[in-house]
Amino acid sequence: MADNTQQNVTSTHFSNESFTGKLPYTLTNDFFFKVFLQRNETALRGLLCAMLSMKSEEITDIVVTNPIQEGDTVNDKNVILDIKVEVNKSQIINLEMQVENLGNWPERSLTYLCRMFDQLKSGEDYKNVKKTIHIGILDFTPKDFPHIFYSNYFLYNPQTGHKYSDKFGIYMLQLNQIGNLEDEKEMPELYYWASLFKATTWEEIQMLAEKNESIKKSIVTLKELTADEKAQMQMEARERYRRDMVAAQDFGREQSEEQIKELKDNLQQSQEEIVKLQEENIKKDERIRFLEEQLANTTKNS
Repeated sequence: MADNTQQNVTSTHFSNESFTGKLPYTLTNDFFFKVFLQRNETALRGLLCAMLSMKSEEITDIVVTNPIQEGDTVNDKNVILDIKVEVNKSQIINLEMQVENLGNWPERSLTYLCRMFDQLKSGEDYKNVKKTIHIGILDFTPKDFPHIFYSNYFLYNPQTGHKYSDKFGIYMLQLNQIGNLEDEKEMPELYYWASLFKATTWEEIQMLAEKNESIKKSIVTLKELTADEKAQMQMEARERYRRDMVAAQDFGREQSEEQIKELKDNLQQSQEEIVKLQEENIKKDERIRFLEEQLANTTKNS
């Protein structure tokens, strides 16, 4: 990858340092996530192997096709913080770190997947379409989805179970489901990577490095990025954006709740007014019956 030479030169500065204490940002920060994997091919390979159940030697060629310029200003309009990777010139994989549940994950992931799958040039044979996978690394469980650590989805016939094609799929890693010892036992490498994304201290990362060689070789890159002032500014900008988005959602939710309460109060008031009118009508009906009875008695006596 393009940054390997620079990485090898700059990493010497940190090679003998002891990394301790709290991380300034976790890898759930989407800018940190993208730049880390873009800069460190060993980490990217390790994660893909864990996600796709591949061996490192099976990946002969790997290219990030949408690299970010780390000095550019990052905002939600001009920079895509997903990582689009071409593997062995035969697979297109998009990795997305998504922390906030916006309530649209199924539609969002399908849109990303379909856009990538539509890759052929005019006149090109459909058989040349490359296998396309969208990987969502989520810190939540979408509505009505199973609460499981790792899953993948393909097109299937629900009656026969026949897979329509293995060239079109969505993989999901739910970081909020970390904690099941069975998952760690059955998928240790993937579990270590998920734990890395959630790690908040250097001590946690050091412990993971003892279990996973790719993570061990990635520590220097993590230290470089957390020490880089420009990268820190971008990470902070993403954190501010996320906080502002959450605050806006909370404000919108509060406004909705207030509007609902107002509607309920108005409804309650209307219902009370209806009851009052009904009671008044009952009294009027009783008065009418009373007058009718009096009139009938007067007519009879006459």
